[in-house]
Amino acid sequence: MLAALIKDRLNAAGLSASERQGLGSNVLFDALAANDIDIAVDYSGTLWTNRMHRSDVLPRETVLTELSRWLETTHSIHMLGELGFENAYALAMSRKMAERLGIRSIADLARHASMLTIAGDYEFFARPEWAALIKVYGLQFRSDRQMQPEFMYPAVASGQVDVISAYTSDGQIATFDLLVLDDPKHAIPPYDAVLLLSPRRAHDEKLITVLKPLIGAIPVATMRAANARAAIGSTSADEVARWLAEQMKK
Repeated sequence: MLAALIKDRLNAAGLSASERQGLGSNVLFDALAANDIDIAVDYSGTLWTNRMHRSDVLPRETVLTELSRWLETTHSIHMLGELGFENAYALAMSRKMAERLGIRSIADLARHASMLTIAGDYEFFARPEWAALIKVYGLQFRSDRQMQPEFMYPAVASGQVDVISAYTSDGQIATFDLLVLDDPKHAIPPYDAVLLLSPRRAHDEKLITVLKPLIGAIPVATMRAANARAAIGSTSADEVARWLAEQMKK
């Protein structure tokens, strides 16, 4: 839907644009660096880990500054800015349970974890984010379960499990009224959505002028709502993109 949003914006400004579908992150980046595509949305944490091969967890602004500099100096790619949301791993609970236990952060959760059950997708418990959460917060749950992502959200909403791993921009967070727990010690690296321009478009002033209003314009709550709409089979990416555009005007 973000590609459709960008395409619509460019077309409205009289610029010809088309979408390239189905590109994984590595293929997308290589195509952007080679000028095979002109514009891409990627995530700071993905680039930090997979491209820069960094494992240190630094404050968000530091990551963005170092990432922008690395993109420019190494690949001549221009990072126009952040779209306003991130799609990071997070821990989430039903809002009712979190309020009952007085939990708003992972630090709060650590005091109750020994009585609770956590579910994660099939990758989560082997990922560095999980290792970091255990190290930083000392989390010790009563039990953990592996689930397919589509089952985790209804499971935590219905009380089958108490906590789940989630993605911060997932539409099901809004659908099931879940609370994403704050990470005050920054154990999980930031995964801000960033807008990137290829080397040949890095200084295209008309393109930059058209795209600049997207920077900081999509807060995570809006992106969750958009993803929830996209999950409805009868709603197309173009329709969700138009809805997103309307939200940006408000």
